Amino acid sequence: MHGLVGLVDLGLAEDHRKELLREAEERRLARRVRGTRRAATRWMETVGGRDSAVTVRWGLHGDDGKVARLLELNGLPRWIAFEERFVVAERDGVIVAALSYMTEPKRMLLGTLISDPWAGERALAVALYAGVRHLAREMCVREIRADAVSRTSYLREAGYHRRPMGWRLDVVESSLKNGDRSTTRWRGKMFRLIARYVTRMRVFGG
Repeated sequence: MHGLVGLVDLGLAEDHRKELLREAEERRLARRVRGTRRAATRWMETVGGRDSAVTVRWGLHGDDGKVARLLELNGLPRWIAFEERFVVAERDGVIVAALSYMTEPKRMLLGTLISDPWAGERALAVALYAGVRHLAREMCVREIRADAVSRTSYLREAGYHRRPMGWRLDVVESSLKNGDRSTTRWRGKMFRLIARYVTRMRVFGG
């Protein structure tokens, strides 16, 4: 009987030892992951590397709660997420940064920038400010303005220019500089063909 109890105790001790080893291994892996993330963040912050895994898109109604969480992490009230419009940056399906905006005829005005404090602000900010240009083109916006007192280096890195009234990006000009000349030429040809067709129809009463 005592021998059986001893075997049970040994078995329990071995299970406990394995559990401790498993926990120690998990802690080691967690430390390694944290170290890798910190190293990547430092590289992006100091060198200005852009995170290719970040996707910039328009904020949706279903994003309000996630944006509200980011606002809280940045010391801002949650209600802003439900009152303003945002462009968001996603990494691996998780919203890690957001940028508020307003629109005027042919113009887009950028506001508050918020990000996950542990996700590397510089790379996310540059990705957002640069990505907004492509979204603005979808809305036929010609100019983007940002009134930023701090984080001005992010705007400069994303291609914005300092102006007396803040920071400005010419969407059309920047598109040409970024290799969109062929698309612009194609649109110009299409416009001329349509205009020629309309003129001919008017002349011949078609």
